[in-house]
Amino acid sequence: MKRIVTLFVLFCCWFVPQTFAVEAGEPAGRILRLLNKPDNRKSQFSIHLCDPSTGETFFSHHCQVPLIPASNIKLITSAAALDRLGADFVYETTFGLWDGNLVVIAGGDPLTGDPKVAERLGKDINFIFDKVLEQLHQRNITAVKGDLVIDDTIFDDVRFHPSWPTEQADKWYAAEVSGLNFNDNCVDIYFTPAVRSGLSSSYKLVPNTKYLEITNKCKTVSKGTNEVGAIRSPGGNDVTLIGECRSRLIKPINVTVDRPSVYFGFVLAEYLLDHGVSIEGKLIVKDLQIKELGSRVDSLPKDFDKLFVYRTPIKDVLIECNQRSLNLAAECLFKTLGAYHKSGNGRMLQQGSWETGRVAVEAFLQKVGVPKGQYVIDDGAGLSHRNRLSARCVTSVLSYIYKHDGFDIYRDSLATGSVGTLAKKERFNGEKYRDRVFAKTGYVDGVRTLSGYCKTSSGNWLAFSILTNSPPATWGTIDQIVKEMIE
Repeated sequence: MKRIVTLFVLFCCWFVPQTFAVEAGEPAGRILRLLNKPDNRKSQFSIHLCDPSTGETFFSHHCQVPLIPASNIKLITSAAALDRLGADFVYETTFGLWDGNLVVIAGGDPLTGDPKVAERLGKDINFIFDKVLEQLHQRNITAVKGDLVIDDTIFDDVRFHPSWPTEQADKWYAAEVSGLNFNDNCVDIYFTPAVRSGLSSSYKLVPNTKYLEITNKCKTVSKGTNEVGAIRSPGGNDVTLIGECRSRLIKPINVTVDRPSVYFGFVLAEYLLDHGVSIEGKLIVKDLQIKELGSRVDSLPKDFDKLFVYRTPIKDVLIECNQRSLNLAAECLFKTLGAYHKSGNGRMLQQGSWETGRVAVEAFLQKVGVPKGQYVIDDGAGLSHRNRLSARCVTSVLSYIYKHDGFDIYRDSLATGSVGTLAKKERFNGEKYRDRVFAKTGYVDGVRTLSGYCKTSSGNWLAFSILTNSPPATWGTIDQIVKEMIE
């Protein structure tokens, strides 16, 4: 870009630099004309495009104005986690026998029993329970005489964020966040029509558990399409199946559960009993006062018989967080940051919470050099409408990570035209743009965002952030801006 001018406009009580291209043939000039189309002029934009190696700005438009980022805040959460926890960080869930009890020590791993992880391994979601069963069989144990004890105190017990919409609490994307998690903290429900219209439809639960109390009001119909659903009562596990079922449902309805750690233990106990191992005591969730929780320091009691430790590398969590946009993964990263904030020895210092996570993420942004007025951090995934990020804040983080030792891990965790949320909508999958865009999508009501890295036709990497609110621009407009950058 040969010539640019900077125009200062009064916005939200302060002056915000807005950079325009003068030469009509340049990409920035084409972007500006796109923004000036009547429909786009109705939208709020915060846009920044820069060279991540030097920080040089190529295009900006209200780049310092903080807007609701939706899932683009996952870029901040995952970058902070990679920087603070390190590329070699591993989530650990410890299973053992202690004082006659079967013990599970949670490490905050969001991916235990995750269906996508199980699919990649060619197994079902119970694969982690198979490991427990195998170790008990090796010890010739067919009955645990004591209790099943779960210590999930790496995180606090505020499992549903105060800013999240309570009417969406039974939706998979608003699953409760716990130190111990299973199957994305959901039960999957498959529907099958009955033999004739008017009868209640059949259903199957995965996992096959009695943790939920099911009321089936879903009816079989002979005409129309499947319109089925599941509603969970707030604060409990009473679920009502609703709607009309005409044909067998290949994809399930996902409904969240209350108290995920108890859910994990309940399903584990059911699984062991189905395979010949009983637990004679109770299911108890409590603090065992074992302070190695979630750490990589082996300081368990000497009489603790470790069955096995299930490990998940942070790389896998970043992929689920950014490519798949799994809110549970982002929030576990967020709370994990809080648990380890200011720790220098790999040990947990405090309980992970949304408050301690917020402090840790804000400390990271201060380290990067982002001014406080350009962000508001409320959660780690972006479901809260209280979050705010400016495009300049996002590209500052992207530029920082570009020079980070873990950049390849971070970039490869993002969606492309071949994998993740971009691939679902076949965005940037044409030959001209394939493998040139690595980005995070974001969407809630009134918000559409896209930020990440793109590789220009001349082979240079650019960092970009396009945030749109009230009413948001179309995906077509957002994608066209990225394509102008590449060309």
